Amino acid sequence: MKIPPALLLLLLILCGGLAAFFLSGEKTVPAVDGGLLSDRGKGGETVEDLSKQIELLLGQNEYLQGQVQVLQDENAQLIQKLGTLGMKGGTQTAAMAADDGIAPDFVGMGVDMMKLRQIKALPLVTSPATEAEVEKVVLTWLRRLQPGDEAQRQARALAALGWIPQEIDPLPLRAKLLTRQLGGWYDSESDTMWVIEPQSDPPPSAKPDEPLAVAFGQLLREYEPILFQPKHGRLSTDERIARESLLAGDAGLTRFLFSIQNAKAEPKFDIPAEDPDHPLNQVPMPIFLREMAMFPFMRGFEFAQALHSAGEFPQLNAAYSRPPVSSAEVIEPELYLDAAARGSHVGVRFQSVSWNGVEPFWDDQLGKFACVTVLRAHNEDGAAAEGARGLLADRLLAWPAGVGAKRHHAAWQTLFQDEDSAQAFFKAMSKVLVERYEIEKMPDKKVGEIEFAAQGRWVSLKQNRAGQGVSLIDTASEAARMGINQLIEGETK
Repeated sequence: MKIPPALLLLLLILCGGLAAFFLSGEKTVPAVDGGLLSDRGKGGETVEDLSKQIELLLGQNEYLQGQVQVLQDENAQLIQKLGTLGMKGGTQTAAMAADDGIAPDFVGMGVDMMKLRQIKALPLVTSPATEAEVEKVVLTWLRRLQPGDEAQRQARALAALGWIPQEIDPLPLRAKLLTRQLGGWYDSESDTMWVIEPQSDPPPSAKPDEPLAVAFGQLLREYEPILFQPKHGRLSTDERIARESLLAGDAGLTRFLFSIQNAKAEPKFDIPAEDPDHPLNQVPMPIFLREMAMFPFMRGFEFAQALHSAGEFPQLNAAYSRPPVSSAEVIEPELYLDAAARGSHVGVRFQSVSWNGVEPFWDDQLGKFACVTVLRAHNEDGAAAEGARGLLADRLLAWPAGVGAKRHHAAWQTLFQDEDSAQAFFKAMSKVLVERYEIEKMPDKKVGEIEFAAQGRWVSLKQNRAGQGVSLIDTASEAARMGINQLIEGETK
């Protein structure tokens, strides 16, 4: 029977202690008058006795070091087994092999990444899955963030403004996009990291990015309970993508630093991101929603880099307890790091949001990136950036238009830091409306105000709030436009 190393180590320590006790005891030696004891120890031991004791202790030390190595090896094996408990069949299958035919070590990858990231966390339990199975898990997570019909109502409001072509449920499309971006997902309910098998049937639409998936999964398990707490209520669109940007950016940075030390982990792209045949571009998602979905990974990475440069990983860790509140803070990390600027939150308020006794079915803050995205659709990048530069706050409201209406009523009120910024936005948004509704000549109106009817819609764009605000109203009837305009122009609280 094999003696467990831990028990053997304990017995050796006890035996060594007893030996040391007896060998170190005082011995009676005959007195030597006038003699020197240069060849004896304090206890009367001879040099030969001491040499033997030293050799014995050295031998014990070498043996104990060997046993420590045995224990470390067993510990590593236990960690490996822990990470593969969720694997189908009990072991990692050959279907998860990488390009070189060697199955990726997800457990070791997770351990190395968390060590690099300076987070003390156990490796994720991993299990292979098909692309459809991973999509299902991602969709479940997205519906937790936007429960019920919240995502559909948001899409109805965006369609009312004409920013997406039709009312859809955006979450299945976003789940498909996230699945192709990562190739895996961490499910908190099963506490399992599901990873797409490259050789699954049918084959995956995109090559799984295992390092990014593992980094995202580890961080999601660590920080999801902090970032997305139900007790905080519904997050605005701007707040949600800001928090997602912290998580996705942190994962991207961790993956980047890991790839510097591990050449095989470097991302490999066979098709340029802008190519229409790229797997991400094959997801039939409206451009506005696609841009909003890609923002956390694209701009979040730069945000995480800025925080890491300011205070390394402790700064990133602290950000989860004080996450960014807007896409503006993600775009400009100095706004996030400036405590004084964060304390002066500005919002858009109305005396009432009830129109004709009906409450809006959607009330939201979209944020700076949404503003830039809308303007970029019909403006040069420079003009779009200038138009959104001074945005302080915004509020999107949408009301039902009744049976038979193709699109509902919507109003978007924006507020800027000064009149010049508001005018830049007004100019850029005017171009958006002219091109979207194919208007050859805008009706004459006073400066800072546009009104027209086209394609069965009644639209107005008006500079208000002492020149620092701009309201956009897009309705299914002229009466609705007039009534909502009076509501928007009412006194603020």
